[in-house]
Parts: sequence; C-alpha cells; structure tokens
Amino acid sequence: MQRRNFLKGAALAAGSMAMIPAMANASMMKPAKGEKVPSGAVTLYFEFRIIGKFKDDMLAHVAEYGKKLHHTKGFLSLSLKNMVGDSTMVHNYPTALKGVLSSAYFDASKEGSMPLFYSLFIRFENYHDLMVSKTTQWFEKVISKYGTLSKNYHEGVYKTVSAGDREHIYTSQAEIQKFLKNQKDKTTNRYLTVNNHVGIFTKDVAVFNKKSTSLLKVAQNTFRPAKGDFDYNPKFPVGIPGSYQNLHYRKAISTEILQSAFSDGNDKTHYLFHGVWESLYDHENSHIDPRFRADVMKIFPYIVEGPIEPFYETIILNNRA
Repeated sequence: MQRRNFLKGAALAAGSMAMIPAMANASMMKPAKGEKVPSGAVTLYFEFRIIGKFKDDMLAHVAEYGKKLHHTKGFLSLSLKNMVGDSTMVHNYPTALKGVLSSAYFDASKEGSMPLFYSLFIRFENYHDLMVSKTTQWFEKVISKYGTLSKNYHEGVYKTVSAGDREHIYTSQAEIQKFLKNQKDKTTNRYLTVNNHVGIFTKDVAVFNKKSTSLLKVAQNTFRPAKGDFDYNPKFPVGIPGSYQNLHYRKAISTEILQSAFSDGNDKTHYLFHGVWESLYDHENSHIDPRFRADVMKIFPYIVEGPIEPFYETIILNNRA
C-alpha cells in the first residue's frame, strides 16, 4: 500500500497554500517502540482521492459498511466528507479575499482538472475494538478497485484531546465518547466542515494540548455580534449569520481536536482541528475575530507543519446512538 500527502497535491493544484504539512509517509496505525496504544475512544481517519467515475460505487460501499458497523462491537460513528474548497482566512489572506476558494476543489473536479478528495472518520470506543473490526482491511480492499491514484492514500489512528458544542466542552473519556457517537453534521443540514491539519514536535504534545484546548473553548463560545457590541441583538443568542458583507458569525456547531495516536517516525505528531459550522462565512468571519486570533498566536509557535484547512461537505453520517 502506498501513502502520501495527497492534500499537498490538492493545495498546489488549487494554488492556495504557502505552507503545506507533510503528512506521515509511514503507517500511523500501530505504536512504535516506546509508544502505547491510546486509552478511550479513537478515530480511524482516511484521506483519499478517486476519479469522478468511481464516486457512486465508492459511496455505495461506504454506506453499506456504515450499516454493517452498527452491529460491530465498539462502533460509535462514521462520517464521509467530500472536500469542496479551502479556507483563505486561516492563512491570514486579506479580508477582501475571504471565501474566494470556498468551492475550488469541487469545481475543479467537475471540470475534470482534479480528482475528488474525501475524508473518512470512523470512531470506536477503543483501539482494540477498532483493530478487531478489520476496518483497515475493508478499506484497503475497496480502495484497490479504483486504480493507482486511489491506492495512494493516508490512514491513521487519532484520539480526541477535547471537543465542544453549543452546550458543553468535553474533555473526559466518558464525555468524549458520548460526543463521538452523536455527531451533528447530518447531510440534510448542509453544514460546512473544516479540517485544519497541523504538525508539531512530539516533545511539545502536553503543552500544545493544553493551549489548543483553550483555543477550542474560544472557538466554540465566541460569536458576533456579542454582548457589548453596539449591534448586539438578544434575539440572536448564538450570533447572526455571517456573509461576505459583514463580520458576523454564529457559534460553531461543534469543534474537536484530534491528535495522532502514534508519531510519524520523525519526532512529529499530527493534529486535525475538526469543526462544523452552519455556513462558510460563519467560519471565515470567526477567524477574523481578534479574540480568536489572540488565542491562535498562543499555539502558533509550536506548529512546524501547516496549517492547511480545507472545507468539506458531509456526504454520509451514521451515528451509533
């Protein structure tokens, strides 16, 4: 099996990235010497690409497997997400450019100049149940049908450091497990998913987790207009919908920090900052907010790869609950 940073190819093709993370070239599925398997819930995460003509067959396989997983020990949830565009604000582009790449990848795939890109999240109660399920073998068999391009994918095991929604922040194992089996990005909602990829030196994991959880709380709880703003309206307690013309935004639907369970063999640990928003401009405007930017600067010195933050649309969602 081949694995590479397919997102690098997407970023270059879209002409959107100045900083590109080097996703692990080796498997991130098993502990290396000196590493332990994670305790608590885990996420099996895939990034892959296919030629458009294979889309319907791939979707059918994932939907069928999602139903099968409901009878599999330890299964929590499955979500498949189609990459549609890219965030401009995560790169601190001028505000006038916000949203210009919102559908760049999807438009290019329809045009035929790029393949389709997907992310697949499959959550389990623990690492043992994940491995017993043989989900990695299922995926390898399915993806092998779609040619050499599709065999070149990334897979890894991740653990959730912290998560949040509009009601709570989740940090304990019991809370996180409940969160993971109640994902809110149903396909009918047409929510926007963002998946920010960054890498840090493994020696900095403890401090980075603490600081990134602080950022998650800011990202989850801020909105505009906020109390104290001249245009605050109590009829909108989670904010007013964002647009190109304003700086308003609603609270995120959910946010989650995922850390690779195992290092990449090069003293680096990879993260996914996984968020779900009601709209594109809710997300983009949140990144302009000084409160958010102040907390971002607290973690920025630790980031040695990334950020790259594509936009996704959820195509399939299966919750165990």
